[in-house]
Amino acid sequence: MADPSTSHLNPVVDTTEGTDAFDALGGLYEESARLPFREHLEHHSVRKAVGDVTGLDVLDLGCGSGLYTRRLAAWGSARVTGVDCSAGMLATARAVERARPVGARYVRADATRPVTDGAEGTADLVLSVYVLCYARSERELTAVLTTARRALRPTGGRLVAVTLNPDYGRGTAYYAPYGFTLTQPDEREGAPVTLDATLPSGGRLHVTAHWWSRDTYERAARAAGFARTAWTPMAVSPRGRELLGDAYWSAYLRAPQALILEATAL
Repeated sequence: MADPSTSHLNPVVDTTEGTDAFDALGGLYEESARLPFREHLEHHSVRKAVGDVTGLDVLDLGCGSGLYTRRLAAWGSARVTGVDCSAGMLATARAVERARPVGARYVRADATRPVTDGAEGTADLVLSVYVLCYARSERELTAVLTTARRALRPTGGRLVAVTLNPDYGRGTAYYAPYGFTLTQPDEREGAPVTLDATLPSGGRLHVTAHWWSRDTYERAARAAGFARTAWTPMAVSPRGRELLGDAYWSAYLRAPQALILEATAL
């Protein structure tokens, strides 16, 4: 079973275990969005990858605190639904929705099982940010991708997923200039990869994902029913380059910690 500290990002956690311990993590996850690599690189890259979502029905699979659910609404989605298994993270998402309503809807569900609460077979786009890499086996990875495929319309749907780059920069301190470290004990499929991040407030995130090769991701996507897959590198926003300079980003861009996997249905 996954470390409870990872479960706000982990859609495959056993939700029969206590989730009250996750309640305090929503604020930390929201704060992590202000780290430069998330604000100026991840956000920018996701925005480019999803493209024009005006009028689309979108599912945010593994939505956590609703960070991207809200962004999808702001980008023009006609309907956006956030799905997560953590009651604590969803409590944060719903509290933000009450305070600053954007019309987002939130559903508690395990991403390894079909989302049946009005979302199956209706989505034009599924977005999934740092979810696939928390699958603990290829079977779970395929199950999450199958949930995404079943959520999409029978034809023409698309998945955009941010996940751990199989070729991320090795060495615990490689990403230290960007506010986090990655530690992986070995190179086997499914090996644990632990991220430690220090947030501007002094709070810390400690999460453990799993390493999967590109071949495994692509095989799982095919098994889930996707027809085509493609990998897209992360890109820094013009504002990020202006604020921090090209030299700051050069090491990250040589070996980005994350990539975007796009999968399309027939």
